[in-house]
Amino acid sequence: KVFFLILIILLKQYFMITYSVTEASRMKVNNRYCSFYYRNDPVTHEISYRPNETALMLIDLQNYFVDRPDFGSEQEAHEWEEMYRYIHETVIPNNERLLTFARENEILVVHAVIESSFEDGRERSLSHRRPTFNNIIIAPNTYESKIIEPLTPQKNEVMIKKTAHSAVDSSLVLLLNNLGITDIIATGLVTDQCVSSTVRGLSDHNFRVWVVEDATMAGTFELRDNELTILNNTYCNVVNTEEIVNVLSKDESEREN
Repeated sequence: KVFFLILIILLKQYFMITYSVTEASRMKVNNRYCSFYYRNDPVTHEISYRPNETALMLIDLQNYFVDRPDFGSEQEAHEWEEMYRYIHETVIPNNERLLTFARENEILVVHAVIESSFEDGRERSLSHRRPTFNNIIIAPNTYESKIIEPLTPQKNEVMIKKTAHSAVDSSLVLLLNNLGITDIIATGLVTDQCVSSTVRGLSDHNFRVWVVEDATMAGTFELRDNELTILNNTYCNVVNTEEIVNVLSKDESEREN
């Protein structure tokens, strides 16, 4: 009898976990960036998570990607202006706002940057050896490797250094699991590369991911919006800064009451 009782309890826990993961993967919180796969699905959930089980992850918000480089021609500078203008006018201010709010509410902060262990970048992944934009060598302890000044990490914030697009590896997953983190708020650069790869990796490890649409950018709005549409409702939920802050403010108010 004891054996069967234990078996029933274990089966119940298994199905509860499976149901929870399935429900989380199917939830739809708005109709923005809605792909063909989900266009007929109703909005069934609200944005909801517990601050003490949530981490803010800022991806590659470092000088290398934020500073405008010296372009070879006026035409090339014009083509990239859309990205850099939006980064400086919108992405950075929204990340500052989210970071300040996270710190005020004791939400775990994770910074991810691209930085090699070797000056010649010999350990880079194949995806960082591609020609032109993705031929990325960021030497250790250089200006290019540092996070931009407004988002400078503080004590007890996690730093992840990577030489591939995704920031997700076994050590990060273990750390997040040990801290009881279930939800990740993801921001940063660039949407269709490092942000996307990281979001997919987090989702594969059963984290609920919230990508902040106005705190991320790609080479163009078209690239960003296309990637957000691909990611949304499959690997994450796409929300905006105001929605994130409102939810956290509501949760904080409920805890105080």
